[in-house]
Amino acid sequence: NAFPSLEVDDQEDQIDDFDEMQYNDQTEMFFEETREEKSFRHWLNSLNFTPYVSYLYEDLKDGYLLLQVFNVLKPGMVNQDEINVPPFKPLQQVYHAVENCNYCITLGSELGFVLVGIEGNNIYEGNKLLLSLLWQMMRYYTLSLMTYGDSDKKLTEQEVIEWCNKKLKEDKVKKGRHVFRNFRDSTLTSSQAMLDLIDIIQPGSIGYDMVAAGITPEDKLENARYCLTMARKIGATVFALPEDIIEGNNKMIGLVFARLMKVGANL
Repeated sequence: NAFPSLEVDDQEDQIDDFDEMQYNDQTEMFFEETREEKSFRHWLNSLNFTPYVSYLYEDLKDGYLLLQVFNVLKPGMVNQDEINVPPFKPLQQVYHAVENCNYCITLGSELGFVLVGIEGNNIYEGNKLLLSLLWQMMRYYTLSLMTYGDSDKKLTEQEVIEWCNKKLKEDKVKKGRHVFRNFRDSTLTSSQAMLDLIDIIQPGSIGYDMVAAGITPEDKLENARYCLTMARKIGATVFALPEDIIEGNNKMIGLVFARLMKVGANL
């Protein structure tokens, strides 16, 4: 586990409030989507697989797209002879889909994922346990990009924190005014440390006249929106939402800093 403090939370830690309605072409129904589900959906679609994911639980239930993602996480790990390729015949649909999903669990275990109590049937049936698997897949994907040059050595969370704080302290103007202890540091909810780091990576990119003090919830939300927009503009591939930052979601905050380090250190 390259980020030991970014542990997989129990399913009861999932975000419960819904932020928007989505439409699924296959079921021809509208459905509610949490912010966490939206983040995972955006990440999956950024990988440019077919079909496009509009509803996680329906579009991933046959396991086929998940198996394609595993092959991105670790190229060559998926045995193509063990994949059941849809569309399936009606009488074989459940069997082949669950077989694919069981294979996903096997592959996740090979990568060191914590999948206690998760079975292929859970994925096929649209159980919320799917989110635990997706979180670990997204984390693995992000960290797999965080290596030292051409080596396979992965960066640790502490190394990311130390690199970010070193940059913040070295800047002659900012003088380390927003250094942080870890990704659970409550000061990070203002986005000011991220904004300073973005401006250090690409000098002059942040318009500080647009940055609020980050005290009120409204100010924090505006800062977070601006921060994520500017992170993407300087080339950081981030999947966090503004709410992840202002609510102190240490998992997503850690991944944002990791992606900023990826850009700033030219890793």
